[in-house]
Amino acid sequence: MVKRILQNWRKAEKGQSLVEFAIILPLLVLLLTLPVDYFCYIKTKMILSSAASESIGQLNYASVSSGNAENDIKKTMEDYCGDRLVTDKVYISFNKKNQEKKDYTYYVYSSALADKPDYGDKFEKRASNYQCMEVQVQFSYEMSPVTYWGVSFLGDPFYVITPVYKRNIYVDGYTP
Repeated sequence: MVKRILQNWRKAEKGQSLVEFAIILPLLVLLLTLPVDYFCYIKTKMILSSAASESIGQLNYASVSSGNAENDIKKTMEDYCGDRLVTDKVYISFNKKNQEKKDYTYYVYSSALADKPDYGDKFEKRASNYQCMEVQVQFSYEMSPVTYWGVSFLGDPFYVITPVYKRNIYVDGYTP
């Protein structure tokens, strides 16, 4: 009885479509589920990068010099992405460098040089300087994959890490 059914399937090639389906199904599942984890990774990286950029943009020298910079960064990050990420899983790396003095030249229109024929010669060069400090911020976030394939390809857990964002913070103006 079973032998006859199998022979009929073989003659009608119904078994071939079943085998093809069994071969293709895992590939379809892989192709449809793997992008879910990569989408979650990319979305989290974009959110963290925007939060890191916003956080370093809001820093000022008073915050850095008083030692509250990390708290201010965390508060800005929570305001910016607290509803989209678990903020307890965000690790903040903050570094500051020493103050440095930067010299520059600026030009001032001089009435004493007003009779010069060339317009560019009517300006006096004056030296000036300012002091600034470089600060750096980087966020990392611990994340677990959603699908089995994500565990295989990305690991469990894996970390989403932003680039290091750098910014010079103005400290003081002209010093003779």
